[in-house]
Amino acid sequence: MTCILNMNVQNPILNFEDNIVTETNTEFEYLTNYNRKELLGKSVAEICGMLRIHSPILIEETENMQECYIFTKENNPREVTIFCKVDNNTNKSSIILMEKMHSRIEDRLSYAVSIMNDNEIGIAIYSFPDLYILKANQKFSYNVSATNKKIENYLGKSIKELFHNFNGSQFEKIILSTVKTGENYYEREFKYQYPIKGNIYLDSSLVPIYINGEIKYLVHTTIDVTENVVMRKIINEQKQELEAIIENMTDEMIIFNKYGKYIKLNKAARANPICYNLVEKSNGLQRKEEFLDKDGKLMHPDEMPLRKIIKGEKINNFRITERNNEVILHKELSGTPIYDSEGNFIAGVVVSHDISESLKYEENLYVKAQYDSLSRIIENMDLGFSRVTYPELDIIDMNNKAYNRLKKANPYASCHSCIKGKNLYDIYKFEADIIKMFDRVRNSLADRSHIELYKQTVAEEEMYYRIIFQPLYDISNNICEMLIIGIDITEEVKAKNIIEDALKLQDEIYANISHELKTPLNVIYSANQVMEMYLSNNLFEDKKEKFHDYNISIKQNCFRLIKLINNIVDLSKIKSGFTKFNPSNENIVEVIENIVESVSDYVIDKELNIIFDTDIEEKIIACDHEKIERIMLNIISNAIKFSNPGGEIFVNVLDKGEFVEISVKDNGIGIEKMHLGSIFKRFYQEDKSLSRNTEGSGIGLSLVKSFVEMHDGKISVESEIGKGSAFIIKLPSKVVEQNSDIKVNMNIKNKTELLSIEFSDIYY
Repeated sequence: MTCILNMNVQNPILNFEDNIVTETNTEFEYLTNYNRKELLGKSVAEICGMLRIHSPILIEETENMQECYIFTKENNPREVTIFCKVDNNTNKSSIILMEKMHSRIEDRLSYAVSIMNDNEIGIAIYSFPDLYILKANQKFSYNVSATNKKIENYLGKSIKELFHNFNGSQFEKIILSTVKTGENYYEREFKYQYPIKGNIYLDSSLVPIYINGEIKYLVHTTIDVTENVVMRKIINEQKQELEAIIENMTDEMIIFNKYGKYIKLNKAARANPICYNLVEKSNGLQRKEEFLDKDGKLMHPDEMPLRKIIKGEKINNFRITERNNEVILHKELSGTPIYDSEGNFIAGVVVSHDISESLKYEENLYVKAQYDSLSRIIENMDLGFSRVTYPELDIIDMNNKAYNRLKKANPYASCHSCIKGKNLYDIYKFEADIIKMFDRVRNSLADRSHIELYKQTVAEEEMYYRIIFQPLYDISNNICEMLIIGIDITEEVKAKNIIEDALKLQDEIYANISHELKTPLNVIYSANQVMEMYLSNNLFEDKKEKFHDYNISIKQNCFRLIKLINNIVDLSKIKSGFTKFNPSNENIVEVIENIVESVSDYVIDKELNIIFDTDIEEKIIACDHEKIERIMLNIISNAIKFSNPGGEIFVNVLDKGEFVEISVKDNGIGIEKMHLGSIFKRFYQEDKSLSRNTEGSGIGLSLVKSFVEMHDGKISVESEIGKGSAFIIKLPSKVVEQNSDIKVNMNIKNKTELLSIEFSDIYY
């Protein structure tokens, strides 16, 4: 047969011709676990039987998508959408299956499926709301099936096909009520009638499972208690053995008179002192405990089972919680009044059954369903989370991501399993901030999630987390556990800090630059006003020398503005990556010596002495001549500015093998230790006052550092107040294969102008 659909489609496909399978693809075999040999040659009806499709697929009537469950060869249910495509002219057709994502029961209800394997409790999972049997163990079949067939015979079938006389039965009403209300149901000693097996009695529970806020499955558990029921009947039929049986029965039995005083307590009741107080203050016992109804509310004395029976009421499966200090028991009581032949009340009987374990099982199943749903979401998001008891905060479990974070902060957590059962307060007892966070959560966690922000320092690195505390509830809607979910927001916080630092730096830029622009402009403007006054009064010849001085001042402050603008432009180019680096092989000793010679006039004018020294006459390295000049002129100008008359500046070049060390030392005023770590930052000034003694924008040393790093070099500073400073530059001893095409050919005029610009903020 020629395939109707492209067999390269990734969805599972079966192709038919004349209602017989002629072709399949690997995806269909993978989904169903049937191999090609088992599928080919089968009819549609046979395929439906193999896959346990409850509703027959009418290929000849529909091409619409249908949602249903199929079963694999190993009887595992798969929730799929089926699409049938029919070609009526050729009798060819195709069935395409599309499995719903994240729908597999063994993943969604892993806890319930694991219980099935024990086969101690009968358990089944129904689809909702159509109630088809998706998963069950053999114990369940033995408990509820009339014929004790293998459970495989019921998979994919409706619940009514499993239970005898289901339609119109009490069990059908219970099922429909649970479906309608969405509430858990528990029935003790529920009676089933079968024609072959006779009457059986089961402790039975129904637990709806919610997925995304809607009921998706119904979990049905059964425990065969027929033997217990039969035993009680024997007690009623054989009075001579009644005392012995009552005394040794596992249920607690209390017989009391019309005044509420007990007449008889069996062994089980005597072993549980709390039960005495069901008969109020009998025999002088003081009542200390509290009694709560099924909703957890404190019961009024008139609502107590004993009072009801004395009033003539019968009680059946009456649930009550007894609480005495730290002892909490969940009981289910049945009781009846006993009358004499004249209708007088002579005694009351209460039989109490401890259902704490059954409730715990239901609660575990309920909590597990919540936990499974949340944990899959969290794992898919790659988050760290821990599961703890509430309010004790003992660790139940945590995933690997959470454990790895814990281990970084607490190295003594040597293995994953070692921390289970540990209390969070003990683990973090030396971290006060975390303890305070736990206290806040315990005091504020009610019926909602709680979010905390937390900073952690690990190996001197700051980490930031958003911690979500999500409560989990028991079947009484009380918080019993808590999920702690950690979301790493370190990058987010660091980005925020960078923005804040940038804004702060921007404010400093505006303040510094406005001052640096204003100062030379004021000088220029003042000189201009005086010169205009002299000209308007024809005093040019008389004030010719003054004109010369003002012109020098104007020129010097123009140079200062040019330097400031050049530095800002260079800094902007470096930040944006547009600064060109043009290395060429140069004798660095000669380059530095020439620079020192060129500044000698400025040094002499400031009554200083500059000394150049080297331990080598020639050292060829790759450097950008222009940027080396900018580096040295900036550092030397700083040495001149911060040196007192008579001081000395030492410029040394030393060959250190793998690098060349260039140092500029002065014996000037020095730099305070608190400022040494910041002087290479952009726009940083040691003296930020408007009346500071020396001028500067705080850009120069930042540029120097950038230029040095372009050479793969390093710069550092050493200083002591009153003894001077030393700037030390280390450039790698490497050469380039080919010199840059850019040649340094600066004439004397340009050289002089460069020096004038670089030294423009040195005032005489």
